[in-house]
Amino acid sequence: MKIDFLNEKIIIYFYEKKINLDNIDSLNRKVKDIFINLIKKRHLKLFGYFKIHIYQNNTYGCIFEIEKIYQNSFNIEIIDLKLVVHRNVSFYLEIDDSLFIDDIKNIKFKNNKYYVNLDDVECLLKYIEYGKIKYEEI
Repeated sequence: MKIDFLNEKIIIYFYEKKINLDNIDSLNRKVKDIFINLIKKRHLKLFGYFKIHIYQNNTYGCIFEIEKIYQNSFNIEIIDLKLVVHRNVSFYLEIDDSLFIDDIKNIKFKNNKYYVNLDDVECLLKYIEYGKIKYEEI
C-alpha cells in the first residue's frame, strides 16, 4: 500500500490487492479500515463529507482517491461517504525516459511523457520504480 497526499486529495494505491467491489459489506469494511489507518496511524483529522472514487484494474489492483467535499465544523465525530466505483479502468505507467522500457511495444507519447498501458506489461515490478501510475484517460 502506498499513500500520496495531493492538494485536498488522498490517493491510496493497492498493488495486486484484490478487493471485492461486488460485496458491499466487504467494501465498507475496507473503507472503514482505511479511515481508521489514516486517523490513528497517520494522525489525520478526518471528518465531514468525502467522495471516494475507487478505480480497479485487473493487472494492477485498486486505487482509492479520497476527496473532502464538505467539512462540518459542528460535529467532528461524523464521517459521511459517497463511494463511486470504476471497474476495468486502464492504468498507465508515466515515465520520462523510454530507455527503461526496452521490451514493450505499445508506448504512447504525450506532453513530453511516455505512457505504457499496464495491461501490456508482463513484469510490472521491473518498471514500477521508474514512473508514476496514472488512472486517468491518456
